Amino acid sequence: MKYVLKEMTSMEKPREKLFYFGPQSLSDYELLAILLRTGTKNKSVIDLSIEILKQLKSINDLQNITLEELLTFKGIGKTKAIELLATIELGKRINDYQREKYFIKSTKDAYYYLKGKLSHLEQEHFVAIFLSPNNQVITDKIISIGTSTATIANPKDVIKWALKASTFAIIIAHNHPTGVVQPSKQDYEFTLELQSACKIVDIKFVDHLIIGKNNYFSFKNKSIFNE
Repeated sequence: MKYVLKEMTSMEKPREKLFYFGPQSLSDYELLAILLRTGTKNKSVIDLSIEILKQLKSINDLQNITLEELLTFKGIGKTKAIELLATIELGKRINDYQREKYFIKSTKDAYYYLKGKLSHLEQEHFVAIFLSPNNQVITDKIISIGTSTATIANPKDVIKWALKASTFAIIIAHNHPTGVVQPSKQDYEFTLELQSACKIVDIKFVDHLIIGKNNYFSFKNKSIFNE
């Protein structure tokens, strides 16, 4: 199905729809269409937006798209590509600022904090979140990056960054690109090893999360370790 803007009612067009009903009423491709503004002679901006999103695994992949990749789409020139990349970067920075004010008081809080950051990645990333005594995020740190099926982390590296950040408590997490969140034997062993290391330096070990596509596993919720 092709979309022809001239044939759409005013309420169906993305800009008018946003004006009357707000940005939350728009689909992903409609929001992207507003940013792109125009299509080509034979393709509407909505069709162009749908084409771009279809070539991505998810909307999250836009945050990693490059200038060169954008330029491969007919209808996106250098100016449009630069404007879109600038918009994406601005969104990242707004999200980063929000994380600075983020409080993690539950496993779900930690999951939602990390979901957008890890769930779309094609390689395993091991991340640590460092918390203040009132559960506010001080910062987070990528400790290691592995392959599509494994990553190697050292408890000493986690502790090193935790001490630098004057951390009160730690939450660690890594993603499983396959989407399957069942922990491995190594995941169990690392969790217990890091918990022991935290006790030595008097840092509270809160949880270890495994992030899938739209799900997660919590070691704390499964009572894998003793608090």
